[in-house]
Amino acid sequence: MRKWIIGLILMTGACATPPSPNVPPPAEGTANAYFTGYPSHLFQAAKAICSDPGDTFIQTGANQVRCESTPAPQAAAALILQYNGTVDELPKFVIAFNGEQQTAGYLVTADSYILVPLRTGGATLLRLPNPEIREGFETLLEQAGGRPQ
Repeated sequence: MRKWIIGLILMTGACATPPSPNVPPPAEGTANAYFTGYPSHLFQAAKAICSDPGDTFIQTGANQVRCESTPAPQAAAALILQYNGTVDELPKFVIAFNGEQQTAGYLVTADSYILVPLRTGGATLLRLPNPEIREGFETLLEQAGGRPQ
């Protein structure tokens, strides 16, 4: 994951620092940044970096992208056992970027979580707030021209 975040930082361009909008603080484990214009370079960089074996890039809209990675076999097995998961669909580590248009720009939220598909259907979403990941997201968003919130 660290490689993924570092790659995004290197691939994004810098922009002028925008004024701070009136937005609520980010949810635990996520990071928000405000961009004065549409951060297309951020979404394009996410696609370019999500290319390791086992990575799957998913774009659900112009403002929503995510990279899903399969954990190491031992970690996947532990997650399946602990959360009554299924082996038909393995757990995924997800890094997601969601943009929301605001009156004077875009608010982008960077998020990470683990998705464990269940035997009974559906999935369990695990949030493991990590200060290092949050700081990495804040740095990434700032390097991409956003102002962390």
